[in-house]
Amino acid sequence: MLSPGALNAWLLLVTTKPPHWREPLLPWPEEPLSLGEPHPGFLYPDPIGFWAEVRRWSIAVFTRVEPTWRTAEALALTTLVHCGEDASVVELAQRTCRPRVVLYLDEQAAAGAPADLPKQEAEIPDPHRGGQAYAGWWATLADGTVLGKAPQHPTMHRLYDSDDMAGWLQRWR
Repeated sequence: MLSPGALNAWLLLVTTKPPHWREPLLPWPEEPLSLGEPHPGFLYPDPIGFWAEVRRWSIAVFTRVEPTWRTAEALALTTLVHCGEDASVVELAQRTCRPRVVLYLDEQAAAGAPADLPKQEAEIPDPHRGGQAYAGWWATLADGTVLGKAPQHPTMHRLYDSDDMAGWLQRWR
């Protein structure tokens, strides 16, 4: 499966967990990276809500710099990479797209971040289990690129409150 995204992505989302389902009536849009418009892959329907969360998360991250932007503007500058075990995919995406914000969606993906990076940790609570919280972090590289590790993967949207996640996504520096 090709990862959806923009050639000039400002926001790069990285996950090791590609979707394992297909909509039987609608084929996956196997298209190259877009330029100036959202990649059709971001609008693909799915039963678990992954792409809906990715759209929401992109808007939340961009709200920090462009508060009036909505789905079309945010996704026109977003790329999502399904890297699996291959870190070279992420390196290629970073060289090609030159993003200003890289958000790792799961622990395995975040393993590719520099280990000695000073991280600003922040949690979001589990709305269903008192005292349970999920930790994520933000950090800034010397060149100004912001890296983050999400407290939960978008497929786990039932384990967090969307307002809590939006607040966490807007905490990057």
